[in-house]
Amino acid sequence: MIRSMTGYGRKEVSRDGIHITLEVRSVNNRYIDIQVKAPRSLAILEPRIRKVVQDRFSRGRFDVFVTRNGDAERIGRLMLDEALSGQYISILRDLKARFGLTGEVDLSMVAGFQGLITVTEEKDDIEALWQTLAGGLGQALDELDTMRAEEGRALVADMGRRIDLIETLMKDIEKLSPLSVESARKRMTETLGRLLNEQPDPARLAQEIAILAERTDVTEELTRLTSHLAQFRALLAEAAGEPVGRKLDFLLQEMGREANTIASKALEAKISYHVVNIKAELEKIREQAQNIE
Repeated sequence: MIRSMTGYGRKEVSRDGIHITLEVRSVNNRYIDIQVKAPRSLAILEPRIRKVVQDRFSRGRFDVFVTRNGDAERIGRLMLDEALSGQYISILRDLKARFGLTGEVDLSMVAGFQGLITVTEEKDDIEALWQTLAGGLGQALDELDTMRAEEGRALVADMGRRIDLIETLMKDIEKLSPLSVESARKRMTETLGRLLNEQPDPARLAQEIAILAERTDVTEELTRLTSHLAQFRALLAEAAGEPVGRKLDFLLQEMGREANTIASKALEAKISYHVVNIKAELEKIREQAQNIE
């Protein structure tokens, strides 16, 4: 199934009072590019998050936002450095005795010193936390993938209609091609007649017409263009789920070359007009194909 590279998914998961929100957004990109924005407490899991995304997708820019709520509910443990506190108090008392200072060594004085009281938090169980986060990430990616598939179907339908139009224009060109040669024959006959001021030699004229017909014949270009369009349709219809975006890009380049060659050979204004329309449709298809994985 053809998939677009544009999608969005969101999921919330909880564990032990910690609520994690996962948001994943993807847009078109030539290669795969994964950016993870997570709180510092979950930074250790960023490589795993990238691997999960990379294992499921082959193209696109992915922005993964991980938000952790509920940390305020986690009560840290206050720790007193008793040895350091005792040293502070002992030094203050020595100062008082040695220099005959007044005042008492009280709590407010001691509490002002740094490093006496520290806050420690219980460390997260990273593996258990990852199991919860991974489950939510998988569901968010499922939602994103569903959106990519839906948009992919819309892109396929649009490109299919444009291919139909190109094929109709090609049939018109095929009908006009013999008229182009006949028109060139008449113009050449008139030109040679004026230059020679007499009836041109039939044998020489036939030879020149044959050369001109070969130079203006677009049968090979139309045949190759038809083949490319058939391959393009086949790729759009693939149900294996394999990425086809790069193959579509290549075929569009080849179809553009064939259209340019037809335009260079065209002697009829109507053929040139149809080629312009074909190239316009190819460009619109290219814009759509750039968003296909």
